[in-house]
Amino acid sequence: MEVLTEAPRQPSVVDELGVTVQRDFLHFLSEFQTEDEQPVYAEAVEQMRLNETTTLYVDFAHVSEHSQILAASIEEEYFRMEPYLREAVRQFVETVSLPNAPNDDRDVKDYFIAFHNLLGTVPIRHLKTARIGTLISIRGTVVRTSAVHPELVSGTFQCNECQAVVENVEQQFKYTQPTRCRNPVCVNTKDFKLLLERSKFVDFQKIRVQESSDEIPSGSMPRSMDIILRHEAVEKAKPGDKSCFMGTLVVVPDVSQLATPGQKTQLSSSGSQRAAEGYGSDGLTGLKALGVRDLTYKLAFLAQMVQPLDHKMDQINIREEEATTESVISQFSEPERQRILEMKGDPDLYKKLSRSIAPAVFGHEEVKRGIALMLFGGVHKNTSDGIGLRGDINTCIVGDPSTSKSQFLKYVVEFVPRAVYTSGRASSAAGLTAAVVRDEDSNEFYIEAGALMLADNGICCIDEFDKMEMRDQVAIHEAMEQQ
Repeated sequence: MEVLTEAPRQPSVVDELGVTVQRDFLHFLSEFQTEDEQPVYAEAVEQMRLNETTTLYVDFAHVSEHSQILAASIEEEYFRMEPYLREAVRQFVETVSLPNAPNDDRDVKDYFIAFHNLLGTVPIRHLKTARIGTLISIRGTVVRTSAVHPELVSGTFQCNECQAVVENVEQQFKYTQPTRCRNPVCVNTKDFKLLLERSKFVDFQKIRVQESSDEIPSGSMPRSMDIILRHEAVEKAKPGDKSCFMGTLVVVPDVSQLATPGQKTQLSSSGSQRAAEGYGSDGLTGLKALGVRDLTYKLAFLAQMVQPLDHKMDQINIREEEATTESVISQFSEPERQRILEMKGDPDLYKKLSRSIAPAVFGHEEVKRGIALMLFGGVHKNTSDGIGLRGDINTCIVGDPSTSKSQFLKYVVEFVPRAVYTSGRASSAAGLTAAVVRDEDSNEFYIEAGALMLADNGICCIDEFDKMEMRDQVAIHEAMEQQ
């Protein structure tokens, strides 16, 4: 059998800038040290080996400190430089962990790179085509996540006419076959078979991020962006998380718009309807001037690093799921710990805490004390027979109009890292709990988080609760009982 190879994302013409960036980045990984002359990334590679991971996390501030030219080249041409950076990481890992290993043990894994600590973030509303391919960071609230699927990134195809094998065909965000058979005596251009066992797959997850409420201009709808996660970045964000994503803006085919304008995209097993309309099993036939199907694309964000925004801003969520007493104490510095111990002995601590709740609102001392107790909450307990007893406190504020009820809710939303504000007048049970919707691209069903799911381990503030319908109130009561 004849085997023909196509280089993986390495152009036939040598990219001199890419080769230079690869050499300089390898020098940076090898030479960069901390103030006490400890090699930073050699230790990171050793930690990768112990944890059996393949992603090297690089602080972009270190790159800027080492070389401004290298940092500017990576930031402005990240998508173009990414294969060269990965090759530099592979060489560095071999130098550190496998210096004397035989060649058979080398180049077994694909290594990846993830930058963090970028300077500034770009609002989702400002993501335009001018930023395609550059290294940027965005932030927002995760509202939707898909299941983790395998994605084909490098395919190996076999020609069905001459049985020649074409390896390392890169996939351009869609199923991409070789343009023609590499056998010079074969003229096949479309009849290929994918060899699954010799192709490369990676974990793939698509999530949708919505811009934060403080970034939405008055009178505008919130914008959202699809985020593509690969490799070890999958399952790092859940619905409701406020996260920061580092990566690059890319252009992907808009599958939902490939149908004729005015017609709805449907998946059909027989394909008889589309064949009758002129779309046979071989794809689009006839004049290429029919429609603009090849010109229909959309922007997406290819993220290689996910960071919880609360930790990035030195904040922690209420009742972190995996938090322990030691991990919470370690978040504070020594002066902060001493200050907390001094507050512990203050006899008027309870009054001071209640007065600090919405200080712009005069009076309402009982309401403020109730809100302070709700923010602290109780203790979660598990009985001997496995029944969980909630420790959360649910508060209902009842009063006359213009008595600062909504001000208390908005203060809590601004104060708590993970809080959602919604109005009961226009909310339904599906919008507050969860809704099952269909994905326009894959035609699969998934769960879209409502206000209560977005505020998990936080506070959900519902204004005008009495304006809700009775069946919607029952759904909220069930969630409060069984949280």
